[in-house]
Amino acid sequence: MKKTILTILYLLLITACSPKDTTVEKNKEANSTLDKYTVFSFDVSNLTSGCNIDSDLICTINNAVKCILNPQFNDCKKQKDKLPSFVFMQDESLQRPTFQSYKITKITPREDGNIEVYTQSSCNGNWFGLCNGNIVYVMKNLDSKWYIKDIYALEF
Repeated sequence: MKKTILTILYLLLITACSPKDTTVEKNKEANSTLDKYTVFSFDVSNLTSGCNIDSDLICTINNAVKCILNPQFNDCKKQKDKLPSFVFMQDESLQRPTFQSYKITKITPREDGNIEVYTQSSCNGNWFGLCNGNIVYVMKNLDSKWYIKDIYALEF
């Protein structure tokens, strides 16, 4: 009996001292600050610098949308390491939108430690087909900062 109690105490001690999964904690934080009816809208003619939302995850997506609309926007120079390089491609055939809005519909963790942020988006362009419909942002948390690793579209 004494060995069983000591084993249980030992396991509890190891569990209490083990590092926490910050991705899961950040995912919970993002979900708690998220109102599923919140729509974020951006127009190339009135983009503003910075982000006044208390969620690094949402601010990272907002900054990505600003750079999708106008890769020459001042804040985008600081975002080059946080976004996929194709966001900054310059070509008239891309049909880059001048307006985009989105709402987050779901946030799910992935086995590789990243998360997927599912959005319902609309825009007035095409831009690789990545601004209208069900758009997913694959996000990585590094040093308590969110980075967008990839953006893809889902067809339902």
